[in-house]
This record gives sequence, C-alpha cells and structure tokens, in this order.
Amino acid sequence: MKNLKIKNASKIIFIENKANYIDYIQNKKSNDEFVVYHGGMYGPIKGQFFKYLYESAKSKKFFHWSDIDIGGFRIFVRLKKIIPSIQPYKMDTESFYSKQSYWKEMNEEYKGKLLEMRRQNKYSCFYDIIDEMLKNNSKLEQEAFI
Repeated sequence: MKNLKIKNASKIIFIENKANYIDYIQNKKSNDEFVVYHGGMYGPIKGQFFKYLYESAKSKKFFHWSDIDIGGFRIFVRLKKIIPSIQPYKMDTESFYSKQSYWKEMNEEYKGKLLEMRRQNKYSCFYDIIDEMLKNNSKLEQEAFI
C-alpha cells in the first residue's frame, strides 16, 4: 500500500472474531464506521498494517472488540502499543452482564492469571470488568453477541 485514505468514517473498529465481524458488517455497522477483522493475536505483517492504518487515520476514534477474557485483554493491550488512543468496545461490565446466560466458568488457574492482570497497570481499563469476572467466576466469549 502506498496511499490509504478512510473517508466518511469517524471511527475504526477492530473485531477479533470472524463470526462477530461478519455479523457486525452485515447487521450492525453504521455508515460512519470502518470495520477491520482483527483475527486474534497478530503477527508482524498484520501489526505493520495496523500501524499504517493508524498513521493514516490518527484523527479517527479507534475501538477494539474481543472476548471478555484473558486473551481479549492481552490482544487489546498489545494493539494499544500500536494505537495509543484505542478504546475497548463491548468489553465492559454492562456488556458482560447483558449476556449472563452465556457466561463460561473459570478454573482456579485462570482466576490466578486474572488476579495477576489486575495488579498490572497496563490492564487498568479492565479493572472493573476483571473484578466482576472474579466475583462471578465467569468469562464471556464474543460470539454471545451474535
């Protein structure tokens, strides 16, 4: 790519899960959104693309939507290194409680890893949801929103 321009979009949304991405672009996307399929932990080439996208559209609002779990939080924090202004999308307590019937139970090892994340400043935007996950012994897959 030599020249990238995103017109008529005020926000860019990265979506981790392919099924959610397809559902979102077919049924929920508004005209002012540019939606990117993220696909989980990314490699260096995709990371370069994300950086180029950010550099080309710094004036836009950036969002990332993943599972409400350890993997989703890690992906967000990694992406934030490339896109400092990015914000979580549907990765909050309201979203978590809205899909209570889809919660998945966590084991002790998993809870220990969440507690460790809770002590790290880089996960501070997720402290509230981590507290609720621990309180309810539950995590939530993104597919629950389809």
